[in-house]
Amino acid sequence: MDIRQASNKNKYNVVSSIYDIVAFILSLGQAKKLYREVAARLRVPTGATVVELGCGPGSVVPSLLHKLDPSSQIIGIDFSDQMIELANTHKSKNGWNNVNFECMDMYQYSPVNKADCVIFCLSLTAIPNYQKAIDKALSILKPDGQLLILDSIPLKGKWYYPLANLYTHFKALIVGAKPATGITEYIDKKTKIQEKHIMVGGVYTLLDTKI
Repeated sequence: MDIRQASNKNKYNVVSSIYDIVAFILSLGQAKKLYREVAARLRVPTGATVVELGCGPGSVVPSLLHKLDPSSQIIGIDFSDQMIELANTHKSKNGWNNVNFECMDMYQYSPVNKADCVIFCLSLTAIPNYQKAIDKALSILKPDGQLLILDSIPLKGKWYYPLANLYTHFKALIVGAKPATGITEYIDKKTKIQEKHIMVGGVYTLLDTKI
């Protein structure tokens, strides 16, 4: 674990109890809409296995459960023990019987069965080596599996993108992220990008891909 990753672990442990509030504010009030959009893009069979890497306190799970059938399984992985503790509290409170949370470094995660979909929701840019993280995600996916990435990725092409990029870098300082334009290019090399959605005025990009 490098210095930034260790720092982020401590940071996320501290803010775990107010994570959803912070996410709401920094997403300009759009956090739940972003989560619903991720869930809406799921293309998985009945009884699917969906893995979220960097799941935090399980904020995306309610949206995923609305889309998935009851026989499907959601597995959330996060390196913050406080985040996972809170996620398990939400699981018990809401009766998420087909959801499991595990506290570990994502690179140590080795599932018995490969996943139908892997999700990075507002977590990829907080991981020091995004290429290594993407490769890990692809390694646990089934053939023709789906990779969904929602994050703040600097953009070019429209007049207002510099403003969005400025805000992206501002909030990155707060959450310990490192926005990188190379994410989209790397994904394009490794997968087949099915759809690319620009959201919240360019602050967020949703990449819907297939291997």
